[in-house]
Amino acid sequence: MKKILSILLAGCFALTAISCDDFLTEEPSTSIPDEAAFLSAQDYVNAMNGVYYTLGTYRFLGRDVLAIGDVPSDLALHSAATTHFYNLFTYQILETNSYLEEIWAYGYYAIDRSSRIIQAGLTASGTETDMATINQNIAQAYGTRALATFYLTNIYGLPYSDNNKSTLGVVNVSEPIAAFAKVERATVEENYKHVLSDISKAKEYFAKENVEDVDNVKMNKAAVAALEARVKLYMKDYDGAIAAASEAISLRNGKIVSTVIDYQKMYKELTISSEDIFVIAKSETDYLSANALSTLYGTYGVSVRKEVIAEFTSEDIRLSLLGGEWAGGKMGGITGNDQVQNLPVFRLPEMYLTLAESYAAKADYKEAKKFLLEVAAKRNPALDVAAIKEDATIIQIINKERKLELCQEGHRFFDARRLGEKINVSDNTYKNYDVAKFVYPIPVAEVNTGFGVEQTKGWDTNLPK
Repeated sequence: MKKILSILLAGCFALTAISCDDFLTEEPSTSIPDEAAFLSAQDYVNAMNGVYYTLGTYRFLGRDVLAIGDVPSDLALHSAATTHFYNLFTYQILETNSYLEEIWAYGYYAIDRSSRIIQAGLTASGTETDMATINQNIAQAYGTRALATFYLTNIYGLPYSDNNKSTLGVVNVSEPIAAFAKVERATVEENYKHVLSDISKAKEYFAKENVEDVDNVKMNKAAVAALEARVKLYMKDYDGAIAAASEAISLRNGKIVSTVIDYQKMYKELTISSEDIFVIAKSETDYLSANALSTLYGTYGVSVRKEVIAEFTSEDIRLSLLGGEWAGGKMGGITGNDQVQNLPVFRLPEMYLTLAESYAAKADYKEAKKFLLEVAAKRNPALDVAAIKEDATIIQIINKERKLELCQEGHRFFDARRLGEKINVSDNTYKNYDVAKFVYPIPVAEVNTGFGVEQTKGWDTNLPK
C-alpha cells in the first residue's frame, strides 16, 4: 500500500503515471499533519468535501468506475475511434492498465480521507452544535468508505458467493495506515463484513442527537440504505435487501417519472430529479473534455449496442435518449454542455428492482410483479401488464428490466457476474463468456512496492478466449 497510503502521507499522491492534482496539495487534504487537520467542526466539513472531490474525479466515480461497469459487458460497442477503454472492451488487459491503476489509487484515496475523518472524530469535542456537525460528517465518512470499499471489492475480487467468499478481495482499512506499514488483502467475505459494519456505523452517527440529513449530492441517509440494499442483494440476503431498499425508498420519498419530458430532464439538466438518491454532481462551468463519461460515450467510440436498444419497445420513454438525437445516449451530457452531467450512483428505480428481484427469489411473485411495475409500467405506457405472470418466469423479466433501466450507469458487468449470466462481449468476439470467473488484476505498481499486496494468482487464465 506504499503508493496508496505511505507516499500519500509524505505529501504527494502518486501512482506510477498518475500525477499530483493541485487540489490534493491544498487544505484540506491528507497531506496535512493529523494534529493540524481537525481543529474545528468546519475542518470536518472541509475534509468531507475533499472526499467527495476524490470520489467524483474521473479516475473513480466521475468516469472510470461507471465505465468499467458497462464497457466490458454485453451492453457496449466500441468503434475504436480512440483507445479510451478499448483494451478493457476487448479484454486485452495487462497488470499495468492505467484505468485499473486510477481506480485502485483513487478508491484508496477516498478510503484514507474518510478514515482520517472517522479517526479524528473518536476524540472530538465541542459545543452541541459543533458535535452535530462533526457527527454528521463522520456518518458520511463511514458511508463513503463503505461505498469505495464495495466498488474496489467487486472490481479486484470475485463476486460474492459461497465458493468465492474465501478468495482474496482488497485491503480493508479501519483506520489510517501508517507510512511503510505492511498490509494484506482480506477475503471477499471479510470485505463485505467490513462494508456492512461501516454502513451500520453510518446509520449510528446519523441517528445521534441533532444530526440532520444531507442532500442528494452527498452520502445521505437514503444513500446509506441504498448501499446496504445493493450489498445485501449481491450477497443474496434477500430479506436484508428488502428491508434496506424499503428504507431507502421511504427516506427518499421521491417518485418514478413517466413522461418523455421528465425522463430527459433527469439526464439533460443538472437539477436533482425525483428519482435521484445520490449523484456525483457536476457544474455547467466544468471543463472535463476527454475526461468526461459523456465524451467517452459521445465522441470517443463507446456506444450502446443496437441489439440492446432493440430490446426496448417502441413506446418506451427511455428510447428518447438511447435511440434519440443526442450522441452518447443517457450519458451524452446536458443541453448546452455535452461534457458535464450529474452521474447517478443510487436512484429509486434500482431500489424498486431490488425489491422485485428479492421477492422473486423468495417465490413471492405477486410482490415481485408489484415492484417491477413501479418501474416498467411507468417507463413503457404500452406495457402488457396482464402478460406478466406471477410465477418463476418473472425473474427473467426483472433481470431484463434491470439491464435496460440501469444501462450506462455502471451495473451490467457486476450484475452479469453475480447472476451467473454468460454473455457475449467485445462485439460478439467472445460468446457465452462466463464473466463470473473473471477478476481484474491488482495494479502491478502496487504489488511491486513490496508492502504486502499480492497479485491474484491466475487472474489471466479466465480471460475470454
